[in-house]
Amino acid sequence: MKNLNVTHKTKYSFEAGPLSGLQQIKKTPYSDACQTVLNWSLLLTGAKEELTFTDSFNNNVSLIRVEPGTKDLVIECEGHVEVMDKSGVLGYEASKIPLWLWTEHTNLTKPGSGIRKFAKGLPLKDDIGGFHKLMELIGGSLDFQKNITNVKTTAEEAFKKGSGVCQDFTNIFIACCRLHGLPARYVSGFLLLENKQIQEAMHAWAEVFIEGLGWVGFDTANKISPDDRYIRVAIGRDYSDAAPIKGVTLGVQHECLSVSIMISEQ
Repeated sequence: MKNLNVTHKTKYSFEAGPLSGLQQIKKTPYSDACQTVLNWSLLLTGAKEELTFTDSFNNNVSLIRVEPGTKDLVIECEGHVEVMDKSGVLGYEASKIPLWLWTEHTNLTKPGSGIRKFAKGLPLKDDIGGFHKLMELIGGSLDFQKNITNVKTTAEEAFKKGSGVCQDFTNIFIACCRLHGLPARYVSGFLLLENKQIQEAMHAWAEVFIEGLGWVGFDTANKISPDDRYIRVAIGRDYSDAAPIKGVTLGVQHECLSVSIMISEQ
């Protein structure tokens, strides 16, 4: 078990302040079978929190309004989370979401000819070993490389490029699972890295529903199942459902974005 301290700061600098803007923030984790949120706070500069709510996937969401004329918008959160190592097994959970929803492809996870050929014949059933094999195959077929893809890159596009980041590895894994009719979902969260406290982005991995076990996590980019270094923040059908920040600002011509994430063990 680990007690992790997280500070996540996102800063937008505008050449000319926006006329208006609304953003949904999904940076607040929640307690579940693998983690307990001890405390968490959200601090805003250049914006006001209008309301907080839980979305259809049970994610914590803050809706913020960007103040007109803001030159620097800063969204900073910090807190402590106690995490247990359960070898990636989240288990069964109470949810109103039917499992069939997680078997449907999205624009980002829809497989093309490349993924279909790759996934054909894979032994993906209710045997956890098959998913570990899939994770190894994807990890061995792609190179982890930044600035090759973006948040709109589909699983098929990343697969054909042969490279990408954790989001792309996750989308490909999900696409393969759904091809076999298996419920799979996208997870956004934090990861404690060895010898690297400061990071530039949140992490992503997949969860698959396996009969007899419930939901089980697979971090394809690192070829392991999540342990007590991982903090779950949001889930969805793909990145767009779990994006840390999503919204619109009006009247902005040029902006500069910087992200700093610090994760440490207490």
